[in-house]
Amino acid sequence: MQSIFYVRPSAQEIVETHVTLREPDRPVLLGTVTDDSGAPISDALAVLYASGGVEPDAVAGVSCTDAQGRFLFGPLEPGVLYEIRVQANTQLHRVLEQPEE
Repeated sequence: MQSIFYVRPSAQEIVETHVTLREPDRPVLLGTVTDDSGAPISDALAVLYASGGVEPDAVAGVSCTDAQGRFLFGPLEPGVLYEIRVQANTQLHRVLEQPEE
């Protein structure tokens, strides 16, 4: 649940507010990526595809896992079939150097 509002208080002003949060009607997907031993995998790439949307298998979101292996997509459309593909970063990383002229 979330509410967003803005306030710009004046000098010596006391601002009081009351916030009522409603149940969200749009789902979210929260996941964790781990290895075989259960250890979290950071910097894994998670790609969310929407099937049956405007474009078949259109990319609906991209996320990289945090230090605890967590990723998040949302808000999502209720009733839409989603496919999630996760890939750990197991590739060697190198910087491509530009040739000097």
